[in-house]
Formats: sequence, structure tokens, C-alpha cells
Amino acid sequence: MTVTAPVDTMVPISDFSNGKSAAAFAKVKDNNPVTVLKNNRPAFFVISPEDYRQSQENSQHVAQLENVVNELFNAEARREALEGEYVFSSSNVDELMEFLNSDD
Repeated sequence: MTVTAPVDTMVPISDFSNGKSAAAFAKVKDNNPVTVLKNNRPAFFVISPEDYRQSQENSQHVAQLENVVNELFNAEARREALEGEYVFSSSNVDELMEFLNSDD
């Protein structure tokens, strides 16, 4: 996955051991997430508690939407089965396996 972050939000991880972490935390306090670099690659992100809460809420909404989509697919499959759509019957296992392995 490619990560894109503004250059002014990037902080080397060494800054946290060299007493420069206060500047990074000040950026976060001003609602600017900080990208912590390790070996010149994004390793960590420091975000505000509000940004974290919003991220968690968004994740919950996505999970709820996935559940709704699954329920809709299941409802459609039940409807098709009850109305006899896409029903296959066979007299032996070979016919069933052939049907399941076909591209149709």
C-alpha cells in the first residue's frame, strides 16, 4: 500500500529520542497528523484522540454497511431459491460436480 503524506508532517523517529518530540506533538495538537519515519519510510502515525475516535466510528459504519450488503445478498438468494430461480437438480454426484465446476 502506498502512503502519501505532506512533507511538513513527516518526522524522523530519531526526533523522539533526541528531545524533539514536543514539536511533533504540537502538530498533532493543531489537528495535523504526524507521519513518523523509520529508515525514510512511514512507520507510525500520530493522530489526535478526536481523529482516532472518528476513524473508529468510520470503521464501525463500514462494518455495518458490509452487514447490510450481506443481508441483501442473502435475501436475494433466498428469494431466488423460493421462486425456483437458479435451481439445479441432479440424479448423481458426477452431474452435480460438473455443474459446480462449470463456468456458467
